[in-house]
Order: sequence, then C-alpha cells, then structure tokens
Amino acid sequence: MTDKLRVAILGAGLIAPNHAAGFQEVPDLAQVVTVCDTNRENAENLAVMFDARIAADYREVLADPNVDLVDVLLPHHLHYEVAMATIQAKKHLLLEKPVAVTYQQSMEIYEAAKKAGIYFGVAENTRYIKAYVEAEKIIRSGKLGDITLVRTFLPANERMRLSSDDFWGKRASFGGGALIDSGPHTFYLLKWLFGEVKELVAFTSQIYKVDSEVEDNADVRGRLACGADFLSSFSFTAEVPHSERLEVYGTTGSLIVDQLANPPVKFYAEPVDFDGSPVEGPEYDPMGWHYFSIVEEVKDFVHTVVENRPPTVDPLDCCYAVRVIEKAYESARNGNKLIQV
Repeated sequence: MTDKLRVAILGAGLIAPNHAAGFQEVPDLAQVVTVCDTNRENAENLAVMFDARIAADYREVLADPNVDLVDVLLPHHLHYEVAMATIQAKKHLLLEKPVAVTYQQSMEIYEAAKKAGIYFGVAENTRYIKAYVEAEKIIRSGKLGDITLVRTFLPANERMRLSSDDFWGKRASFGGGALIDSGPHTFYLLKWLFGEVKELVAFTSQIYKVDSEVEDNADVRGRLACGADFLSSFSFTAEVPHSERLEVYGTTGSLIVDQLANPPVKFYAEPVDFDGSPVEGPEYDPMGWHYFSIVEEVKDFVHTVVENRPPTVDPLDCCYAVRVIEKAYESARNGNKLIQV
C-alpha cells in the first residue's frame, strides 16, 4: 500500500484526543479526513487537528468512498450496530473496548469482519503498557516458578460521570458498570499472560445511587486454567488517580506492577526480600502511562493494515474477555454462584 489510509473517527469524546494523537504520529501512513459526532463542538475541536471535515451521522461517513478505516469511539451499546455497518461497508475497523455488550454480539462482529476480509482491531491498550510488556518477559522466563495467585485492581473515581454523563451510569447504554467498562482490560490481561479463566464467582455493589443504575464496585475471583487462583477488583469510587495494579505470586518469586508506585515494577525473590528489585524499562509516569499506551495501540493498528499482518491484539481474546464479564454478571445475579467459564 502506497497511499495513506484515510481515517474517520466516530465519536469525539473523552478518549478521542488520545486516538487522534496516535494517527498524528504516523502522518506518512494515515490521515484523519473525517470526524463524526452528534456534538458539533466536540467534532470541531478534534477535526481542527487535521483540517478534517465534520459529520453528524455515521451512515454518511460509511457511504463515503474516500474513507478507508473507521475508528469507532462510541458508547458501548452502539458498538454492535456501528461495527456491523462498518464491516458491511468494507471499511477497516478499529473498535474501542468492549467489543460489544454481549459475547454473542462480539463474536458476530468478529465473524463478520473475517468473512468480509477487512482488518478488525480492538483498541485494547493493555498490550502496549510498558510495565505489562516487561512483566510478560519475566513470567515467560520462568523466573517466578509456578504461578499460584494473580491479583489485579483497577481503581478510578467516576462519581461525576455516573451522575451527569449521557450514557455513563445508564444500564441500557453502558451495558453495566465497573465490570463492563474496566473488566475488558483485566480479562484480556489474564488471557494474554496466564490463559483462560476456568471458573469464577462475582460480587457487585452500588455506592453512588443518585442518577446511576449500575454497579460501581465489583470483585471477581476464581481459578485460571493454568491452576492459579485469581482475584480481580474494579472500583469507580476510589479517590486516587486512574491506575492499574497487578500482583503475580509464584513458587520462586513474585512481581508487583503498580502505576502509582516508583518504580512501577518490582520483583521479589523471597519472603525476606523486603526491598525487592526494580525491573528495568518501565518508568514512573503516573500521568502518561495510559495516554502513551493508547497512542501506541492506534499506531500499531495502522501498521497492521499497511503491512498486511495480523493485529498484535487478537480480537478473539477481546471477545473472550466479554464472555468472562457475562459469566461474572451471571454469578452476581444468582447469589454469587460459582460459574464455569
């Protein structure tokens, strides 16, 4: 491919500038030509970065023969409809997580993209977070021995958005709460580093009940197919900067990843190793780690299309994450029942 990919961004909300920055870093390969949003001001603010045209209806964008790739950054409940329409229009598709609000819809998108022969990527930034990239190397090296326990925590404070946003906090448009929003990252991470979830039990609760219909805290625990236990926690009520934490405990060592810690990754060799050893590579950057991982995911998908190669993030793994989330909601609805995944 010699010509630039002509890109349309559908949705000019909170995460859109990060995606836009990714396209800006590959100007020889891609050019944003259209920004589509029902909020004209948001569309204008993003479009000015590229001197792109503005649209208010995604169907108008999909009918444009001068668009090659569509970056879908819309509310969760719109993913299925817009993704399927994009695939039908034979446009390459980069779709924000979660793939869809149900596993069945997620798989339908995957199968339709495969049949259409278009490139389909999921904007899952976890694979591009430097701390996790280094963690993978240590885990794969066997330095931790047999993995016995994995713990994850994704804290954030979404009180304002839960009560004031057009779709945050609304079950019909969001598909749930902390689980459906943060869970795709964690369950992709577990699948990538440790394999599938064998069984789980889930607990959810709601603290913020004014103008919100969804859970803002959740815990999911269970057993991974590799034999290790896992515990994953999600919170929309944590008064801390947005962060992520991963703890991996093995028979010969342990690994702690915490984006609010300096250094963010440490290896512990034994129970009396109180200081631990910093892992080289990831730098302490509590304000930038998330942003730069999204920039990298966008750049990598552009290279996927241009270089005619499979995406680094397998969309099937992202669909699987939605399956685990569905099972977690099933467990929570049924009195915290143990569910086979």
